Amino acid sequence: MIMKVNIFILIAILVAIISLVFFLYFRTPPPDLKTFSSDKNVFLECRAIEDRAKRYACFKDVALYALENGASVDELAQYTEGGHLQYHSIGRAMLIVSDYNLEEAIKKCRPNCNGAYYHAIAEEWGEYAPLRQERFIDFLNSTCPLEESASAVGCYHNVGHFYVVANKSFEKSLALCNELPDSDRFYQCTYGAVHEEFIQSDNENFFQLCSNYTDRRRVACYSMGSAVYPKWLSYKLNSKFPLEICDGLNSEIPVELNYCYASAAWVLESKGETPDPAWCERLDAEFKELCINGLESPKPFWDVFGCRATGVHEENIIGCGLQ
Repeated sequence: MIMKVNIFILIAILVAIISLVFFLYFRTPPPDLKTFSSDKNVFLECRAIEDRAKRYACFKDVALYALENGASVDELAQYTEGGHLQYHSIGRAMLIVSDYNLEEAIKKCRPNCNGAYYHAIAEEWGEYAPLRQERFIDFLNSTCPLEESASAVGCYHNVGHFYVVANKSFEKSLALCNELPDSDRFYQCTYGAVHEEFIQSDNENFFQLCSNYTDRRRVACYSMGSAVYPKWLSYKLNSKFPLEICDGLNSEIPVELNYCYASAAWVLESKGETPDPAWCERLDAEFKELCINGLESPKPFWDVFGCRATGVHEENIIGCGLQ
């Protein structure tokens, strides 16, 4: 009996050893960054990966490995080429390397922190400590110069990202954003929540959620959602023509809250293309006017109200397009 048990143990050990050897042999080794220098573009090989999720996973692995082996945020940042996912990977990695010390992670990137760096910290903290929401809010309150409206706007965008990751619920996150008393922080919190909802849930039926509200959440949900949607879906589908995406939303969004064409026009212009108003000619009159106005006045998806510089205050809410 003892002999049989020993044989089984020996077999189990051999299987474990073979599995480990197989894993080590066939896994993709991380880049050699032990002699990391400023002429080493650590993101280069990752960019060749076509699948977005796998490409982002590669960015995250490389950034974390690099920071663990002596690289700095500035050294990694010089190779991002403005790429949102690369900055995301750096922010996430620095928070991990900093042992989830929020203040230390921000300190490492200042004074050149990118917005995506903050997004990543909000998301990673939401995954790491979803129940410690007050800790994150207190951190932002001490980090952001909230007396300046434009800065508050940027800070509370990250709150929206954090809420969705921590709560796993857009509805609950929007309710928390709605507790913010002033409009600028509320709308930017909602923008962050909308942005993160698309990232987290891949929710193509998002606008059905907006119809459940009758207060300012309805305005923010439709307007922010329609602005983010063409950017998100064109990126997801690797589409070069986001106007087609907007056509599909016309029946789902109230015309006065539909910013899809204006945002899509900005996406095209950012790619060096000129939106052609002729695209709008085949639409019904109501949507034709919406389309033409949007293409003639492109708006970045992160500032469809044109109020990023001044904030969205109650006294100028109509001027900012929030009615």
